[in-house]
Amino acid sequence: MSPADLALIANARTDSDAFTTLFDRYRPLVNNTIKNYHMRDYSYDDWLQEARIALLKAVERYDGSRGSQFGPYYKMVLNSHLRSLLRRYLAQKRTADVTSDATATENLDAVMPHLVARQVESGLVLRLEFSTFLGQLSPLETTAFHALLKAPTAEQPRALRRAAERTHTKLLAFMAEHR
Repeated sequence: MSPADLALIANARTDSDAFTTLFDRYRPLVNNTIKNYHMRDYSYDDWLQEARIALLKAVERYDGSRGSQFGPYYKMVLNSHLRSLLRRYLAQKRTADVTSDATATENLDAVMPHLVARQVESGLVLRLEFSTFLGQLSPLETTAFHALLKAPTAEQPRALRRAAERTHTKLLAFMAEHR
């Protein structure tokens, strides 16, 4: 790293202008990283604020005297910070939604071979969203969904087959919306 870059990082610890300059320099990295994270009720500005917090942590801990690059270090700190945030969010969601989450996990495990997640976090967010999807189903549609997972049969009542068709349509719409 150049001496000017090291000075900018050192100054960013106490100087807000230097911090802003450094954040702007790594903004493409931030944008590329945060696009992989999704949480309900989190706006783009919230994600940028979390990225600033991670930058502050990185600036405070970075030691450039060993020749390491700041960019990869910041990326590692940012990903770690966002994963921790996501874990806390998921823990809060679990405590608030224990029974729904258990059903969603069982059902999602049956559907998961057909879904491709970009990252582990995407899979966790998908579990949350899938729980929301299951909450939108009527009791009959939920029964039909369980029947769909167990391979439908001709002996099923007509109402259950129609509910299975509605559930299938809702599932396709849900999957298209959450790609």
